[in-house]
Amino acid sequence: MSGARKNIAIFLLKALVTLACLWWLSRYFDFEQVRIALAGINPLLLVVAIALHFLSFVAGGVRWWLLFRHLNGSIAFRQLWPSYYLGVFYNNLLPSVYGGDLARTARLYAAGFGGSALVSSAFVDRVLGLVALVSMGVIALLFAPPEFENHLALGIFGLSMLAILPVVAIAMLPRWTKRLDAGFGSRWPRLHAVLSCFPRYRSAPGLVLTAFGLSVLNQLMVVLVLLLLAPGLGVHLPVFQFMVVLILVFLIASLPISLGGLGAREGAMMALLLPLGVDATSVLALSVGYLLVLWSSTLPGAFMLMLREPNAPETTGP
Repeated sequence: MSGARKNIAIFLLKALVTLACLWWLSRYFDFEQVRIALAGINPLLLVVAIALHFLSFVAGGVRWWLLFRHLNGSIAFRQLWPSYYLGVFYNNLLPSVYGGDLARTARLYAAGFGGSALVSSAFVDRVLGLVALVSMGVIALLFAPPEFENHLALGIFGLSMLAILPVVAIAMLPRWTKRLDAGFGSRWPRLHAVLSCFPRYRSAPGLVLTAFGLSVLNQLMVVLVLLLLAPGLGVHLPVFQFMVVLILVFLIASLPISLGGLGAREGAMMALLLPLGVDATSVLALSVGYLLVLWSSTLPGAFMLMLREPNAPETTGP
């Protein structure tokens, strides 16, 4: 299958999953009741939620900037931020095949920054975000009410950790790095160039810890957005129990199975909250309310297309 046909097939599959999820949700949807519930949201609370979500993007942008700067050397945050925010816009509002990671790296690569450093820093950025999310989920599960036994959460968190640990081992441990050098060095030079960037983070544990802390801050801000919206929309659950549900929703929505997580995120929220006694109207109102916050904080990323690409230094990283 050619590249173009493969992209079209991936797009159509994601669109099919998105439509299937939205069709299932439509069975529960009462537009008038959801509208009434949303009308009861305090406008000031909505503004605070949008600001918090935007700040979560800033935290994510700073994280990637620190990781990329370690490999590339010379780049200011103001140079990287438009590309990162554009990637956020692609991830959440455009029905693209590969999403915002490709958009943010391609923009800086076109400006002359090192491709290997861009790809490897974006990958480490993603992995740290996932580690932070799963870690928060495990901690929330430990503090959730004793009667809250969610075997699905345990399974998903466990599988996520099992998927992450080999990646961390390959990327960070010296022995694995030497084996990768021997296996990829001559056969796949571009892949080898990307993999060779990972061990450079071993020499900067403080940087990795800072980036991890920013990942936790990034995720906590998004969780806080939903915690702020939930009570006014009829969702009343213990904080840590609700956090477990939200983190499961985020993990499911991060899977590349739908367009921008749309449908998968809302379907997961419905499937997880209904058994806890939350009525369908409240779940749908929370889903729509969060979408309004997400899209409002994401939409300005489109204006990044109007900005000029940053000028790369004459000598860039790998």
